[in-house]
Amino acid sequence: MGTACDHDHDHSGLKGGALDRALAQAEARAVKDGERMTAQRRRVLALLLEAGEPVKAYDLIARFGEDGQAAKPPTVYRALEFLERLGMAHRIASISAYVAC
Repeated sequence: MGTACDHDHDHSGLKGGALDRALAQAEARAVKDGERMTAQRRRVLALLLEAGEPVKAYDLIARFGEDGQAAKPPTVYRALEFLERLGMAHRIASISAYVAC
């Protein structure tokens, strides 16, 4: 995915109902595109949406587990790849971080 897009990424992190609505919209979009929003993909997207700012992959890996357990790197990188492909996240190459879109 290219580095330029036609929308704003500057927003505060989502919480509560706003986060739930954003995740439901993302899941509906994935289904519409013939894709599945797995629990791992949903968790990575939730972390990005909650952050409201660019997040490095290794920070996502560290925060992944709801119980404080880190994820295995391939789990997070595959989820990020999926989210990028569907336009739900972008990689900011200059800082090696990802942002929800």
